[in-house]
Amino acid sequence: MRIPLHKRIFLNFVLVIALFGILGAVLSAVLINRTTLDEAQRRVSLDLRSAWDVLHNEMDRLQLFVSVLSTGKRVDEAYDRPDSPAGRVALEEVRKQGGFDFLSLTDSKGQVLVRSLEPYKTGDYLSNDPLVSGALKGETRKGIVLLSPQRLRDEGGNLEERAFTVFEPTPKSKVRAKTSESSGMALVAAAPVLDDGGKVIGALYAGLLLNRNHGLVDKIRSIVFEDKMYQGQPLGTVTIFQWDCRIATNVILANGNRAIGTRVSEEVYDKVLENGLHWYDRAFVVKDWYLSAYDPIHDVEGKVVGILYVGVLAKQYDDLKWDLWKLYGAISAGVGIFVLAIGLIFARRLTGSISRLAEAAGKIGKGNLDLSVKEPKADDEVKDLTQAFNLMAASLKERDEALRATNEALERSNHSLQEMNRNYLDMLGFVSHELKNTLGVIYTSARALDAGLVGPLSDAQAGLAHNIAKSIDGAVRMTRNYLDLARIEKGELKVVPKNMDMVREVIQPLLDELKPMIDQQGVSIEKKLPEGIILEGDAALLKIAYRNLLDNALKYGKKEGAIRLSCEEKDDGFHFEVWNEGKGLTPEQVSRLFEKFVRFEGQTEATRSTGLGLFITKEILSKHHGEIRAESEPGQWMRFRFTLPPSPPSPGGGGKGEEARKGGPQ
Repeated sequence: MRIPLHKRIFLNFVLVIALFGILGAVLSAVLINRTTLDEAQRRVSLDLRSAWDVLHNEMDRLQLFVSVLSTGKRVDEAYDRPDSPAGRVALEEVRKQGGFDFLSLTDSKGQVLVRSLEPYKTGDYLSNDPLVSGALKGETRKGIVLLSPQRLRDEGGNLEERAFTVFEPTPKSKVRAKTSESSGMALVAAAPVLDDGGKVIGALYAGLLLNRNHGLVDKIRSIVFEDKMYQGQPLGTVTIFQWDCRIATNVILANGNRAIGTRVSEEVYDKVLENGLHWYDRAFVVKDWYLSAYDPIHDVEGKVVGILYVGVLAKQYDDLKWDLWKLYGAISAGVGIFVLAIGLIFARRLTGSISRLAEAAGKIGKGNLDLSVKEPKADDEVKDLTQAFNLMAASLKERDEALRATNEALERSNHSLQEMNRNYLDMLGFVSHELKNTLGVIYTSARALDAGLVGPLSDAQAGLAHNIAKSIDGAVRMTRNYLDLARIEKGELKVVPKNMDMVREVIQPLLDELKPMIDQQGVSIEKKLPEGIILEGDAALLKIAYRNLLDNALKYGKKEGAIRLSCEEKDDGFHFEVWNEGKGLTPEQVSRLFEKFVRFEGQTEATRSTGLGLFITKEILSKHHGEIRAESEPGQWMRFRFTLPPSPPSPGGGGKGEEARKGGPQ
């Protein structure tokens, strides 16, 4: 039996109301409790994580502080003159600027040389301190440590006074024989102090005492809870425990003081301090219930030494739960009455308009965007839906037309850009080719003058001819670089492989050609090249690539230094190396070596290049199915390593024959 749509809609409304009435009370209790509990647990977990982030940021800041300061002039002066008041004053100024509680310097045996705080005690040994001992081994370390009363007294200032805490009577706390705490908990970082040769000659350490460090816990609360209030009370609280005693907190007692000296409950003590576990639950803190999270604090050696606590006022979530209950009750009653009263009328009105909308939607699905659905007379949601549908159809039509126009414009733009790029590459190749030929003639003439082939020259004329030849030589290399770049960009750099001897056909001819420059630089060439390095490749292109590496070694290497050329045959092919003494490059510079037009600051006019040689070298080796990488020790050496496979590379590009493979100065 077919039941009309409007009746089925009405009956479904009635069924929903019935089910809602039966199951609503049960489900709402579960959902409301779960919603508030999940939200509370999620919030307190995130808050605790954020609190840890702030502590870790403080430790990172401390580590960065000592790392930078250990290499500075002030530490050098303090180390050289440990008894000088100027050194202590300089360190104290830096300590105040960094906002830390103590800053000290030791020698290579861990004996304290300088402390920045009164009474400026020195001479004690800290080689057993895990952070200082790590720094003396060349490591920069950070962590949380417990400082004994004597250590606090030695570090100076009011550290010992800040750390001393008398335990306050606290309900549900674990019974302990101690009645006070005199040691301190601190964030500490230590860094090695190095001499000019890189040898560790001492350690610099700084620390931030957590005891009564109210600024830190207030900063954590400000970041985590944004200083929000709820019914006149702070929304959240943060506490740092040294073992089970509060040493820094923004939990306020009834008398208005911070709850310093109060202790954690026995339940939390057993789970967090004794077993090193996390603890999440409701907890009664001083005078209010909080959704609390407790995390163990580990020192630098991994021992549990305290607790980080974050708490969110539970009243906020209790009120939220009650509000949800009230909202649920109001919605349930309202929905039931509303559905029973207007369900049938709504169903009748809805079906006609829905049918028209469904038919129109089908037409849109088939691509017919030029349509409009008749609006119902009643000014209700169905009319709004119909208007929105018509607006959507019109918008889809406009977007379709705009998209078509945009696609056509993009196609035109792409075509224009491609044409511009082709024109640029053609012009670059043409100009470079013409310049190469013209400069070649001038270069030959200048060399003839320089060599005295057209007659003897005076010293001034000979010097001028030599400078002209040298300048044109650079211009020829630059022009050929641009010509090779144009061929690479156009895909015309073609590899014509054949069996070849890498040493006889590439390396040795280059060494002979560059001998005048090698002799002028006073460079010694150390070769470790086995005989018979036979591979399949394009000798002309490989000569360009290898020459670029030799040019770099001569141009940027150390005068009267050494250049090492080596090759080793392995299973995957031949491994070549070009090494030279010199200033080297930083890791950031090395990472950019093979990019186009890369030139680094500090190059002189004599060593300035087009920034294309290594890019072209990489492209040539890539077309030979090889790889190249660079390594450097700044101030020491530079090394290029590249591989060539024994198997023949596949020809690439469309090239201009032998002309595309001619070598020459790069």
